[in-house]
Amino acid sequence: MILVQISDTHVDASNSLVYGRFNTNTALEKAVAVINAMDPLPDLVLHTGDIASRGNVERYERFREIVEPLQVPIVLIPGNHDERGALRQVFSGSTLLPTDGEFLQYVIDDFPVRLICCDSVIEDETPGELCPARLNWLSDRLDDAGEQPTIVALHHPPFYSGMTGTTAKGLLRGGLQFAELLKQHAQVVRVLAGHIHRPITTSFGGTIASSGPTTCYPFGLDMGADRVLNIVHEPPAIAIHLWLEDASPTGPGLVSHVLPIGDWEAPIPLLREGKRVVS
Repeated sequence: MILVQISDTHVDASNSLVYGRFNTNTALEKAVAVINAMDPLPDLVLHTGDIASRGNVERYERFREIVEPLQVPIVLIPGNHDERGALRQVFSGSTLLPTDGEFLQYVIDDFPVRLICCDSVIEDETPGELCPARLNWLSDRLDDAGEQPTIVALHHPPFYSGMTGTTAKGLLRGGLQFAELLKQHAQVVRVLAGHIHRPITTSFGGTIASSGPTTCYPFGLDMGADRVLNIVHEPPAIAIHLWLEDASPTGPGLVSHVLPIGDWEAPIPLLREGKRVVS
């Protein structure tokens, strides 16, 4: 199984520049081209939230136009910049987003690794939470298939990043209960999040948790007392998660990579069929 994670695409209206300088739509188009060029193609693309710069029907329709050329299915979860009603209006017929209920949550059982997509959004607020209703839903879904390797995905990371800007804190509420729940379910091999615009990995709840990179403008690794959040000129990226049956001597596991997106020179072949091809 090959799962590509994209996050924080912040799509805007056509030809608009976010913060007056970032063409997030063009950035997403480049990400789509990179995914379509993968060999082999991935099985699924997961978007871990902040689909649009500000959630509305116009921006989600623009996002749908940009990702339409994808040669693999894409699934979505909301972020703090998204709006549930508009997401449902645009995507409920073409993705797995539920058509009813308060939260946009669902399960994908089609692959060797089960994917549980959680809604961590607090309406009209930047931080997220897992309230008792959402934690109970997650607990039930984890109980449904206790032996199957599982990824839990949500927008807000349940850990502290070490960054002192506004994205430094993860879930505002429910993080401790989330960790305790994961400790009771050893089948969870990874927690995937977005929100921080940087790839970060840590231990959490007896498993591994990571935030995916952004396809548009990365945030800087600012850890000082000034609590500054900078946008930096680092390359955007996607994350690639591989479920390998021989990931380690002890058996299968999830192996993750970060693939930067940019206009690079052509690759230089070093080995082919195990033999060196350049001196």
